[in-house]
Amino acid sequence: MDFRIRRARKGDLPELRRMRAALQDLLVDKDPRVYRLSQEFLGEIERFYGEIIAKSDSRIFIAVDEKDRPVAMAMVRVLDNPHMEPRPMGRIDDAWVEPAWRGRGVMKALTSACARFLVERKVRLVMLDWANNNPPSGECWQRIGFVPLMTMGFAAPEALVIPGD
Repeated sequence: MDFRIRRARKGDLPELRRMRAALQDLLVDKDPRVYRLSQEFLGEIERFYGEIIAKSDSRIFIAVDEKDRPVAMAMVRVLDNPHMEPRPMGRIDDAWVEPAWRGRGVMKALTSACARFLVERKVRLVMLDWANNNPPSGECWQRIGFVPLMTMGFAAPEALVIPGD
């Protein structure tokens, strides 16, 4: 294996920002209608990731090459909503692998690190989202073990209004 997985550190924040921006660009390229982060938040993402890194109920794991350069990332959080079961629940977000590193098991290794983190916290279910217009992403997540259970629908409200109401 020509990569290893480790926890992200504050010194990784610029690379985390770069990878998250690349993820956003990919999603928008696949479908410009996709729900995405605001430009304002992208400008603050290093602060946000710094807070995630500091928390005990969340982690950002990165895959690094032999020179400790980040080549992939995944954020995992423990969510505890008292109105939902099971609780707590895990959530994986901001998963990205540099194109040159795809197909090498990097995302599977990152997901395993996230899963280990959740198992240690007695989390019984983990969820994530992938875009329907990005079949390679959906195929990757399903190979790893995720099963699609729900679909989210999006529409412009004016498109749903019945004329004359």
